[in-house]
Amino acid sequence: MERLLMCLAALACIALGIFMLAKPELCWKLEHFLDTIGGEPSDWYLTVTRLAGVLFLLLGVGILLFLLVELICSLAF
Repeated sequence: MERLLMCLAALACIALGIFMLAKPELCWKLEHFLDTIGGEPSDWYLTVTRLAGVLFLLLGVGILLFLLVELICSLAF
């Protein structure tokens, strides 16, 4: 059960990372849809959002690799 939850968390991180990399403007709109009217995100915001997307993507892949190594080690011994 614990491994399943970790896999789901990893997949969620990967999905969030891909979304943040591909559509940082949409992330800004989702975050600020009640705050502003007709505003646009700054270049800094877009860069930081893309960087956060890369970090989430790496975190998700890292968790999946950890689970894969753990599974292989448990089968080998």
